[in-house]
Amino acid sequence: MPRKKKQKTVGALKNDAAKLLQRLRRLEEADEQGYCKCCTCDKIAHYKEMQGGHFIERGRSKTVLDERNINPQCPGCNCWAMKTATGVLRYRKFMVEKYGEETVDELESEAYVVNKWNRIELEDLIAEYKERIKEQEERLGD
Repeated sequence: MPRKKKQKTVGALKNDAAKLLQRLRRLEEADEQGYCKCCTCDKIAHYKEMQGGHFIERGRSKTVLDERNINPQCPGCNCWAMKTATGVLRYRKFMVEKYGEETVDELESEAYVVNKWNRIELEDLIAEYKERIKEQEERLGD
């Protein structure tokens, strides 16, 4: 008798959703040739060479899957500049210009809110993200 496939944990589903959302945000910000700009240093590179950088760090449960919180970042900025005040301030400036001070204040407040994700929410988000990624890849001819 075949064994049942073990269900992923809620934590694993949240991680899957976060990875998909990071890819989606890079795709959405890419131009017709697949290039996008780093939100902190303005470097332009193909979306596949960029990372989905979080304004509020990924470990915060309320904002980890908030689309406004994720924007294309070059690996240098995402891995190193965000450890400096200058990098964080550049990202914040970008956020204020893109979304406005009110949204940035909201995200900063939500950083301290604990959100308990459930399996159904995450599975629905994963399905939505996959569909939107497919649409964006078709737009770019990927």
